[in-house]
Amino acid sequence: MASIPVTVESNLGQPREGEANGDGRFIRVIVADTQAIFRAGLRKIFALEDDIRVVGQSETMAQTLSAAKKFSADILILESALSSNPAEALSELLRQSPALRVVVVTPQPDEELTLDLFRRGAHGIVSREVEPELLVDCLRKVAEGER
Repeated sequence: MASIPVTVESNLGQPREGEANGDGRFIRVIVADTQAIFRAGLRKIFALEDDIRVVGQSETMAQTLSAAKKFSADILILESALSSNPAEALSELLRQSPALRVVVVTPQPDEELTLDLFRRGAHGIVSREVEPELLVDCLRKVAEGER
């Protein structure tokens, strides 16, 4: 079943009352993953954080490219399985949206793929089995400019 990228926050970029982020803004995230349950899980995890908001989602590479154009996001969480060539897909995304920071989710560690993704501009790479706290920490570090 296909879905269309949709916004899940109507107040993009605006702080919510009681937000802890020092500059009053939050990290805007697009979740691109083939599995609806994974996307839903990430939305629930990020809903518990004061400084992270999911602003869009997609389940295909075409939808991901569209979402990157449509939504004002800081970070894209990209499942490597969205493309048969995730490194090339990353390059295409960054050509289209050069300011977007991309964290790639891989099914298992793969040294060759990891090196290729970093060479092509990935800001972070995590295993699909990453602990929620580590993913949240990764997003915060990527948002601050770390790789």
